[in-house]
Amino acid sequence: MRVFPTVVLCLAVWTRHASGQSPLAVTPGQGLCRTVKNSGDCARTIDARQIPLSHGRVRRSGAALRLRLTSGRVLSVVDDTVDTAAASPTWFSYLGMCSGIPYYVLWAQHVEGSAIRLVNIRTGWGVTIRDLPIVSPDRRHFVTATQTQVMYHPERLAVWRVEADTLVHEWGLETMDWIPVQVRWVSSRGFQFERKRAGLDTSMREAIDTAEVDSVGRWSTRIQQ
Repeated sequence: MRVFPTVVLCLAVWTRHASGQSPLAVTPGQGLCRTVKNSGDCARTIDARQIPLSHGRVRRSGAALRLRLTSGRVLSVVDDTVDTAAASPTWFSYLGMCSGIPYYVLWAQHVEGSAIRLVNIRTGWGVTIRDLPIVSPDRRHFVTATQTQVMYHPERLAVWRVEADTLVHEWGLETMDWIPVQVRWVSSRGFQFERKRAGLDTSMREAIDTAEVDSVGRWSTRIQQ
């Protein structure tokens, strides 16, 4: 997972319920994980650092994360170590709290691949997304951008709409031969990203795209020459 220097992940200040604790990106070989070689160990390293900084909102009890909700209830998110034909094992680690939208941010590590699990801090409702959310200035949307290709799921850009205590997948862009990098919101109604060629040589910038939403909620992209 990559941290883009030109954007702020989980942007804004959430003061009515709790102060934000910005989630840390799982990046083996960098930052806190500079001596760690794989994503699972990196996520556990971040988990061990972030839980003591959560001011008691998050605790670990063996294979379970205990998330304190603003309703007073404690939600348990337990590792699923059962390997079945329908699903593979998943291990959860705490990455932080997204203050731009009121969600706990968890890492979901699979045997092959990974994802982000968002858990609403008020209700405990949760959803799985591909990467860390990059929140729009008005906090009504966020975009995720991933450089990892998953078989049968080629969507590398996704826009989600914040709707009451849930999130709605509003738009997605599937790519096979390029990856999105340097994603940043240019307004509350659009964001910009660079397209880089997928494969061995990802250093060549091909173009800059802008994704925008119109008055009826339709998203579209255009290439700036």
